[in-house]
Amino acid sequence: MRAGLLALWCALWAGCLVLAGEGKDKDKPRADEPGRAPAVEQGSEWLAAIERLRLLPRAGEIKAAGVSAGLGDIYGLSGETAAKYEALQKDYDAARVKLAAKWEQEAKALRAEQEAKMLQLLPEAKREAAGKTLDFAHAKWVTPLDKETWFCKEYAERRAAVGDARVRVSAEKFEEAKAALVAWVKETRAKMMRQDEDLFKQVREMLGPDEAARLEVLKGKKPAEQKPGGGKQ
Repeated sequence: MRAGLLALWCALWAGCLVLAGEGKDKDKPRADEPGRAPAVEQGSEWLAAIERLRLLPRAGEIKAAGVSAGLGDIYGLSGETAAKYEALQKDYDAARVKLAAKWEQEAKALRAEQEAKMLQLLPEAKREAAGKTLDFAHAKWVTPLDKETWFCKEYAERRAAVGDARVRVSAEKFEEAKAALVAWVKETRAKMMRQDEDLFKQVREMLGPDEAARLEVLKGKKPAEQKPGGGKQ
């Protein structure tokens, strides 16, 4: 037990040393880099605003000391009153989704307005390709949460089907069904990774040689080192 803890501690300490070294060297230009990638950090105010929206207490929810509780639970509502309370909660959640969709559209409109100005800062010969690349990447963009939500939903359905088959098929068939589910997970995960790589390849091919090379450099960096935006680093 002690040996295991010691090994874990050593691994963590080594990781800290590696990160510290990267922190010192990450701003130094590398010989194999075709050029410094333009970069601007996202403002902390923006990140804080998003976090407030994400964690904003829902209607009828009290948050205190890490505890989240609804009025219905605190006051022990039951029967018809509890049903009405739940209906109000569902109406509130549905309205929030509509608000989010409206805000998303407004954010996209603002993005398009600013991108039009940004494109004018590029060399004229590069603007059309850059605009098409932006439009393509935006159209194909999907959040990691959406991907995982789809995967988990599909997995749950397939797993439930395997569980149902347990009482209807032989033990041998049941084992085959379980093996098929494991194979599906591996194949689907691999397919999702290929889709990401194919998307990156498509974006890269839409760029000129210099821009494609810079994109490759950014791809090799850790997310914390990537600072998309404009201006000099």
